[in-house]
Amino acid sequence: MILTDVHYPLTTVAAEGGGGIAVLGVDLKSLMLQIVSFVLLFWLLKKFAFGKIVNALDERRKTIDQGVELGLKLAEEKERLDAEIEKHLHKARLEADKIIAAGRQEVSAMLKEAETTAAKKADTMLADARNRIEDDLVQARKKLEQEMLALVAEATEVIIGEKLDAKKDSTLIERALQAAKQ
Repeated sequence: MILTDVHYPLTTVAAEGGGGIAVLGVDLKSLMLQIVSFVLLFWLLKKFAFGKIVNALDERRKTIDQGVELGLKLAEEKERLDAEIEKHLHKARLEADKIIAAGRQEVSAMLKEAETTAAKKADTMLADARNRIEDDLVQARKKLEQEMLALVAEATEVIIGEKLDAKKDSTLIERALQAAKQ
């Protein structure tokens, strides 16, 4: 049904008497007018618009090309800077490792020195304590000896029944002590 509808106008145009291009339903005058309008419009656009449009497109292309070139340069610069930063970081890590190693050595040396100092101080304190104990022991022995002499003198008085003078007393005590030591 559609084919007959499309076919019908063509057959009616052909039957009405026109030949050639008129068969297709195209009017020659309007076609010429459209061609002239198109050429005139094309010429006006070419004279006034196409140049500006082409220039704008060229400028945009140049800007885009410059942006791409700048982007490539920036990418190269970024890679160079990244490599330089990595180099500096590596150098800084090495320096930090050296500083840490030096710090550890210093701490080790300080600990050894502190241990040595503490050992010397402990030895000194121990020697001082031994000396004080020895002095205290000597003083205690002297005091004990004096007390013993006094007790022996009292015991002798009680046994003999008379008071001895200091010279006899000391001679008698010394003999008793020598006899006790042997």
